[in-house]
Amino acid sequence: MAWKIDDLLPKDTSLDFTRRFLSDSLTNTEGITCLSAGEKLMLNQIRSNSYAHLFLFLEEYAVALAAQRAGLELHGNPTHMRALLRFSEEELKHQQLFARYTETFARGFKVPPALLDNQVAVAKAIMSKSNLGVLFFNLHMELMTQQHYVETMRDNERESLDPLFRNMLKHHWQEEAQHTRLDFLEAQKIIDGAPDMVDAAMTEYAELLQALRGTLNAQLQLDLQTFEKAAERTFTEAERKEIFDAQERSYVYGFIGMGMKAPLFLSRMRTLSPRAERRVLELAPDYYCN
Repeated sequence: MAWKIDDLLPKDTSLDFTRRFLSDSLTNTEGITCLSAGEKLMLNQIRSNSYAHLFLFLEEYAVALAAQRAGLELHGNPTHMRALLRFSEEELKHQQLFARYTETFARGFKVPPALLDNQVAVAKAIMSKSNLGVLFFNLHMELMTQQHYVETMRDNERESLDPLFRNMLKHHWQEEAQHTRLDFLEAQKIIDGAPDMVDAAMTEYAELLQALRGTLNAQLQLDLQTFEKAAERTFTEAERKEIFDAQERSYVYGFIGMGMKAPLFLSRMRTLSPRAERRVLELAPDYYCN
């Protein structure tokens, strides 16, 4: 399948700021006792914008990974090369989609949102790992998008989530579902040639999860700066701690814990190597903090 950015998010789109964009199971705003209903809605919207930006941010390395794997097929298997080049092109399209969303959000929101801008440096750090370690990490991230949509977005009548945002994430997930097949096949190719690489690659996967946690916390600090400006009030130390703790839990569980528990992720890792699945299950309790 394939879709065009203009079909999902026309350039003249205006967002409906009366609605939540993400489910509370991903933003964890409703339980924050120091916030009013309007402030909870505002924080949900700030988080939705950061959510979109983080995919733009993290897909920087995914483009590099797909392009690198495609380059290995030069003068090799043309079918493999074509699939991987398509993978790379679609990841670039996703970045453009999410960039358009964050621009659209900024036009309609009360204050300019603060967003991380060091995606190239982060992508280079990720790509310093082995291809197998990065493929494991990418499989996690892509199957996480499926878990997010199926668990929190597909049946959203109770929360009346914004249909435009829901539709955008649905189409993003559908293409990522195709990419997981390529991640799996490329990982399988590496393991077939060098099965002893699995343990080292899983160590790298664990390191990348820790680095991702740091990236999420950095964006959370920016979210809170944006929120305090938009809410037009200074929070006490205790209020700021309550907000930070709730948001940190939701960020870590949403981007890491949910990916690690995704049934397809576990089954794919088991097929690639039972040792890899066991390592995921050993690491997972550190990120089940929702």
